[in-house]
Amino acid sequence: MEKIKYVTKVKRYNPETNESYWQDFEVEVEDSLTVLELLMYIKDKIDESLTFRAFCRSAICGSCAMIINGRAGLACKIQAKDKIKNGVIRIEPLNHLPIVKDLVVDQDPAFNKLKKIKPYLEPDPKKVPDNLKCESLVTPEEFAKYDKQTDCILCMACYGQCNALEGEEAYLGPFQLTKAFRFIMDSRDGVDVEERIKLVEDAGIWDCVQCQMCLAACPKGIKPGEDILELRRIAKDVGEDNIATRRAKVWFANVFETGQIDKWHLPEVAFGDEKGEAITNKLEEEFRSRGMKEEEFGPQPFDGIKEFQKFIKKLEKEL
Repeated sequence: MEKIKYVTKVKRYNPETNESYWQDFEVEVEDSLTVLELLMYIKDKIDESLTFRAFCRSAICGSCAMIINGRAGLACKIQAKDKIKNGVIRIEPLNHLPIVKDLVVDQDPAFNKLKKIKPYLEPDPKKVPDNLKCESLVTPEEFAKYDKQTDCILCMACYGQCNALEGEEAYLGPFQLTKAFRFIMDSRDGVDVEERIKLVEDAGIWDCVQCQMCLAACPKGIKPGEDILELRRIAKDVGEDNIATRRAKVWFANVFETGQIDKWHLPEVAFGDEKGEAITNKLEEEFRSRGMKEEEFGPQPFDGIKEFQKFIKKLEKEL
């Protein structure tokens, strides 16, 4: 095996002094090492005080999630040589979680959020027998609806890469919402769908910014962003008056009147409370900072809007 030289920059944290700092480690190691093996080499050969989590080394336990060159991932799955840029690889702890020491984070805040969505099956007596002599049957078609979501290993890579958490610390998080989707789609679950949706509405499905960073971070190829979109659609279908239904009505009215969506007033209408008003005020500040006049904040009807409205009315009759 070929040996290569490079610098490993590790963001460390000393809980005794509450000090966070970068430390450089110059290494000459085999080019076949994973990031986890690189960290183990540093701990064994250079600095035994370096602290990180690891266990299975097979991308199964999810213990070794961290930020590597700005992207979250499992250290045991990523080849170190693939992350070297200009002779340097940078490693730091996951974002959005308190640091315990060096690359070890406190996972309790994320797990506490997971508990809020009831991440377990409450058996439907019509589907799940109350004795062990009968099976609880799930068809392949039913299982396919949540098959991929069951691959989640709770590594928190998606949580550590989530942009929505940058501006809203209370946001539930990607893997939590994927878990919620998984149980809503399970035909054996006895919890009312509307009840499960209510558990994920506050600081949940409506706060996702659809950046898709969770998809990029997931070592199992799960797509939390898409699960969240499905949860929004379910919320619209089961709710008579919630954010989804209000937003859908406003969208239709806006598009019919102007051919566009009125993004300025939408938060206030959809949330219908102080939160929506606060978002609208922030948008207004942003518009004014760009030199826009108030009449330019909302959408203006485009040329041909009358013909467009006739088309919509015709479509409504046909449907």
